Amino acid sequence: MTNVLVTGADGQLSSCLEDISLSYPDLKFVYKTIDQLDITSPEQIKQSFAERDYSYCVNCAAYTAVDQAEANTEMAFKVNAAGAAFLSEQCKKSGTVLIQISTDFVFDGNQDQPYQESDYPNPLGVYGSSKLQGEIEVMDIMDRYYIIRTSWLYSEHGHNFMKTMLRLASEMDTLSIVNDQIGTPTYAGDLAKAIIQIIKSNKDQFGIYHFSNYGETSWFEFAKTIFKTSGIKITVDPIVSEEYKTAAQRPAYSVLNTNKIKKTFPEIEIKPWQDSLVHALINVQMNTNLQTAIKASIEAGKAIMEVYNSEFAIEYKDDKSPLTLADKNANDIINKHLQDTPIPVISEENKQIDFSNRKSWNTCWVVDPVDGTKEFIKRNGEFTVNIALVEEGKPHLGVIYVPATKVLYYANTVDNTAFKVKLDDHEADLSFIIKNSSPLKPKEKNQLTQVVGSRSHMNEETQQFIKELESKGEQVEIVSKGSSLKFCLVAEGQADVYPRFAPTMEWDTAAGQAICNAVGIEVINQETNQPLQYNKENLLNPWFLVTKH
Repeated sequence: MTNVLVTGADGQLSSCLEDISLSYPDLKFVYKTIDQLDITSPEQIKQSFAERDYSYCVNCAAYTAVDQAEANTEMAFKVNAAGAAFLSEQCKKSGTVLIQISTDFVFDGNQDQPYQESDYPNPLGVYGSSKLQGEIEVMDIMDRYYIIRTSWLYSEHGHNFMKTMLRLASEMDTLSIVNDQIGTPTYAGDLAKAIIQIIKSNKDQFGIYHFSNYGETSWFEFAKTIFKTSGIKITVDPIVSEEYKTAAQRPAYSVLNTNKIKKTFPEIEIKPWQDSLVHALINVQMNTNLQTAIKASIEAGKAIMEVYNSEFAIEYKDDKSPLTLADKNANDIINKHLQDTPIPVISEENKQIDFSNRKSWNTCWVVDPVDGTKEFIKRNGEFTVNIALVEEGKPHLGVIYVPATKVLYYANTVDNTAFKVKLDDHEADLSFIIKNSSPLKPKEKNQLTQVVGSRSHMNEETQQFIKELESKGEQVEIVSKGSSLKFCLVAEGQADVYPRFAPTMEWDTAAGQAICNAVGIEVINQETNQPLQYNKENLLNPWFLVTKH
């Protein structure tokens, strides 16, 4: 296990590291906020390093208020220079590799071609000067370090240009944006991945590196692309820097040459800034929607358990399926949460909307407030809350909550991430969820093929499917679970395949399909050999197979 200390937790880069680090279980990241570790305090640094042996320290702590730095020179240098020095001294004593994050603002912007690591730095303001001094401190004190300069950093976290533009677009009809400063917007999630690749490479190619996304643009064009990609209609006018006076002077051109980092670490991907922007904008909305779905599922689960632990009546719907107060209460709670999004809802317990109205929905929620009502009535605990976000017929977000065990599964197919976490109670503490989640990992193929099915009432088609596996020499074991937990068994590696040759509805499968898709498991229509589609005219699913395709 490689221990990695991250300073400046809760900032956008550290948050992006936290988002993706769960996918690297061999790396143990420890995040320290300024309240837990002030890098301007040698004593606090010493105490933090005494807690465990760190192989790497990623210094995300920085004074980044560019304009305010002009009036707070002492504080900027205290954090960005002295703090880097104190951290370097401790890293050297501890044998820890320091990864120091720096900036394009160490250059004056007088070039007309991308800056290389060897180009002479000449910062224009206090912020750039303090960061350059931090670089010098690191190089003077340490031998084993990486200094990574980056530019125009943004993400779905923290305060940055992208999020400011999205906020201003909701408040104003017209914006004026500087058009004579050229650089490269860099998605903090891409930088976080690059840092992890450097750590995992275990190379000793120390020194200064430049990392940014690929391409160059102006703040004006960056803003226009944000709005166009987001579908936001707003007037954006270009202006020159002279028309937008700021306390600190910015470099007119600060594009970074990334050839060195690409050559030294070929596993690092340098994406076009436009592609990464699309990803970040999706994450802004996906993160918000995923949080909404998680909160809704857990609150609904709490209400379900209140009924579960009491005496309850059972009604029967027109299709003879059972209905309890738990279904109704959970549906009301979920609808209340989801109505805060501008996205329509398909729910088993809502009045069904005619396809003539639904067919124009590019995006919709697909919900089953209690999947496995029969299991609920049997009181065997194998029932779930299912919430999925579907875009153009494909599930992109999936949340499955198991109220009886307080186990939560959630996934985002955009990032190909799926996780499981056991809660202490029915409370949607998002920080607890993120910090205690484990990534789902499907099973590797071996001699034993585990098939999800019913031990007591397996239909003829499923029996035939199993016989065909056995005829190929495979040893078959039946694994049984109720509700959408069948999908979870395959996604988390407790089963190989789930054949469903019986009727299901879209709300039974959408969340499970998202979770499976996020880890490379397909949910295949047995008629077309294509993935199941959603928001169809007929919400009844065809027979399907859940397996690695």
